Amino acid sequence: MPWGVPALLLLAGCAAPAPPPAPVSSFNATDTAWVQLMIPMNEQLLPALDSAPPALAEFAAALRASHSAELVHLRQLRDRAGLPDTNLHAGHQMPGLISEADLLAIRTDPTSLAKKLHEHLDQTVKLARSEQEGGTDAATKEFAASVESSRRDQLGKLGHG
Repeated sequence: MPWGVPALLLLAGCAAPAPPPAPVSSFNATDTAWVQLMIPMNEQLLPALDSAPPALAEFAAALRASHSAELVHLRQLRDRAGLPDTNLHAGHQMPGLISEADLLAIRTDPTSLAKKLHEHLDQTVKLARSEQEGGTDAATKEFAASVESSRRDQLGKLGHG
Protein backbone atom coordinates (compact mmCIF):
# COMPACT_ATOMS: atom_id res chain seq x y z
CA MET A 1 0.00 0.00 0.00
CA PRO A 2 1.45 3.41 -0.84
CA TRP A 3 2.21 5.74 2.05
CA GLY A 4 -0.52 8.20 1.20
CA VAL A 5 -3.43 5.75 1.53
CA PRO A 6 -2.81 4.70 5.19
CA ALA A 7 -2.23 8.33 6.18
CA LEU A 8 -5.46 9.34 4.46
CA LEU A 9 -7.37 6.54 6.19
CA LEU A 10 -5.89 7.57 9.53
CA LEU A 11 -6.83 11.21 9.00
CA ALA A 12 -10.34 10.29 7.85
CA GLY A 13 -10.88 8.32 11.06
CA CYS A 14 -9.86 11.35 13.14
CA ALA A 15 -12.12 13.82 11.42
CA ALA A 16 -14.96 15.16 13.56
CA PRO A 17 -18.39 13.97 12.50
CA ALA A 18 -20.41 16.47 10.53
CA PRO A 19 -22.68 18.54 12.78
CA PRO A 20 -26.36 17.63 12.57
CA PRO A 21 -28.33 19.88 10.27
CA ALA A 22 -30.03 22.81 11.95
CA PRO A 23 -33.70 22.16 12.66
CA VAL A 24 -35.86 23.45 9.87
CA SER A 25 -38.84 25.44 11.06
CA SER A 26 -42.14 24.62 9.47
CA PHE A 27 -43.14 28.28 9.94
CA ASN A 28 -42.72 30.71 7.09
CA ALA A 29 -43.08 34.51 7.20
CA THR A 30 -46.85 34.30 6.68
CA ASP A 31 -47.26 31.93 9.63
CA THR A 32 -45.20 34.07 11.97
CA ALA A 33 -46.83 37.33 10.85
CA TRP A 34 -50.29 35.83 11.36
CA VAL A 35 -49.51 34.61 14.87
CA GLN A 36 -47.83 37.90 15.80
CA LEU A 37 -50.84 39.89 14.58
CA MET A 38 -53.64 37.67 15.84
CA ILE A 39 -52.40 37.77 19.44
CA PRO A 40 -52.79 41.57 19.76
CA MET A 41 -55.97 41.47 17.64
CA ASN A 42 -57.52 39.22 20.30
CA GLU A 43 -55.84 40.76 23.35
CA GLN A 44 -56.84 44.31 22.46
CA LEU A 45 -60.45 43.33 21.81
CA LEU A 46 -61.00 41.92 25.31
CA PRO A 47 -61.14 45.25 27.22
CA ALA A 48 -63.60 46.64 24.67
CA LEU A 49 -65.98 43.77 25.44
CA ASP A 50 -66.29 45.08 29.02
CA SER A 51 -68.21 48.07 27.63
CA ALA A 52 -70.81 46.05 25.74
CA PRO A 53 -74.28 47.58 25.91
CA PRO A 54 -77.04 45.28 27.24
CA ALA A 55 -78.11 44.30 23.71
CA LEU A 56 -74.61 42.92 23.02
CA ALA A 57 -73.74 41.60 26.48
CA GLU A 58 -74.39 37.92 25.72
CA PHE A 59 -72.58 38.11 22.37
CA ALA A 60 -69.64 39.93 24.01
CA ALA A 61 -69.40 37.21 26.67
CA ALA A 62 -69.27 34.54 23.95
CA LEU A 63 -66.56 36.50 22.10
CA ARG A 64 -64.56 36.84 25.30
CA ALA A 65 -64.65 33.07 25.79
CA SER A 66 -63.72 32.21 22.19
CA HIS A 67 -61.00 34.85 21.87
CA SER A 68 -59.48 33.89 25.24
CA ALA A 69 -59.36 30.22 24.19
CA GLU A 70 -57.77 31.22 20.88
CA LEU A 71 -55.13 33.23 22.72
CA VAL A 72 -53.99 30.10 24.56
CA HIS A 73 -53.52 28.31 21.23
CA LEU A 74 -51.92 31.33 19.51
CA ARG A 75 -49.40 31.69 22.32
CA GLN A 76 -48.53 28.00 22.01
CA LEU A 77 -47.95 28.49 18.28
CA ARG A 78 -45.83 31.57 19.02
CA ASP A 79 -43.72 29.58 21.48
CA ARG A 80 -43.35 26.63 19.09
CA ALA A 81 -42.20 29.04 16.36
CA GLY A 82 -39.63 30.51 18.77
CA LEU A 83 -41.09 34.01 18.43
CA PRO A 84 -40.56 36.70 21.08
CA ASP A 85 -43.30 37.57 23.55
CA THR A 86 -43.57 41.15 22.30
CA ASN A 87 -46.38 43.03 20.60
CA LEU A 88 -44.94 44.15 17.28
CA HIS A 89 -48.17 46.05 16.59
CA ALA A 90 -48.35 48.17 19.75
CA GLY A 91 -49.68 51.61 18.88
CA HIS A 92 -50.56 50.65 15.31
CA GLN A 93 -53.75 51.79 13.64
CA MET A 94 -55.02 48.85 11.61
CA PRO A 95 -58.45 47.64 10.53
CA GLY A 96 -59.93 45.40 13.19
CA LEU A 97 -57.24 46.13 15.78
CA ILE A 98 -58.78 47.95 18.75
CA SER A 99 -56.55 50.92 19.58
CA GLU A 100 -56.49 52.96 22.78
CA ALA A 101 -58.47 55.66 20.94
CA ASP A 102 -61.05 53.06 19.85
CA LEU A 103 -61.33 51.78 23.41
CA LEU A 104 -61.90 55.30 24.74
CA ALA A 105 -64.57 55.92 22.07
CA ILE A 106 -66.31 52.62 22.94
CA ARG A 107 -66.25 53.45 26.66
CA THR A 108 -67.71 56.89 25.88
CA ASP A 109 -70.36 55.47 23.52
CA PRO A 110 -70.88 51.71 24.05
CA THR A 111 -73.22 51.59 21.04
CA SER A 112 -70.12 52.09 18.83
CA LEU A 113 -68.90 48.63 19.88
CA ALA A 114 -71.04 46.82 17.30
CA LYS A 115 -69.31 48.59 14.41
CA LYS A 116 -65.86 47.85 15.86
CA LEU A 117 -66.81 44.20 16.45
CA HIS A 118 -67.92 43.86 12.84
CA GLU A 119 -64.64 45.42 11.65
CA HIS A 120 -62.61 43.13 13.92
CA LEU A 121 -64.42 39.96 12.92
CA ASP A 122 -64.33 40.82 9.22
CA GLN A 123 -60.62 41.63 9.29
CA THR A 124 -59.71 38.47 11.17
CA VAL A 125 -61.61 36.41 8.57
CA LYS A 126 -59.38 37.98 5.91
CA LEU A 127 -56.24 37.38 7.96
CA ALA A 128 -57.16 33.75 8.60
CA ARG A 129 -57.83 33.23 4.89
CA SER A 130 -54.39 34.72 4.06
CA GLU A 131 -52.71 32.37 6.53
CA GLN A 132 -54.40 29.37 4.96
CA GLU A 133 -53.33 30.47 1.48
CA GLY A 134 -49.76 31.53 2.27
CA GLY A 135 -48.68 29.71 5.41
CA THR A 136 -46.64 26.51 5.48
CA ASP A 137 -47.07 25.23 9.04
CA ALA A 138 -49.86 22.67 8.93
CA ALA A 139 -51.03 23.21 12.52
CA THR A 140 -51.13 26.99 12.07
CA LYS A 141 -53.06 26.70 8.81
CA GLU A 142 -55.51 24.28 10.44
CA PHE A 143 -56.02 26.65 13.35
CA ALA A 144 -56.53 29.56 10.93
CA ALA A 145 -59.28 27.55 9.21
CA SER A 146 -61.00 27.08 12.56
CA VAL A 147 -60.65 30.81 13.36
CA GLU A 148 -62.10 31.72 9.98
CA SER A 149 -65.06 29.41 10.49
CA SER A 150 -65.80 30.73 13.98
CA ARG A 151 -65.45 34.35 12.83
CA ARG A 152 -67.87 33.80 9.96
CA ASP A 153 -70.33 32.31 12.44
CA GLN A 154 -69.80 35.26 14.80
CA LEU A 155 -70.32 37.73 11.96
CA GLY A 156 -73.62 36.00 11.17
CA LYS A 157 -74.73 36.28 14.78
CA LEU A 158 -73.66 39.93 15.01
CA GLY A 159 -75.56 40.72 11.83
CA HIS A 160 -78.70 39.26 13.35
CA GLY A 161 -78.14 40.73 16.82
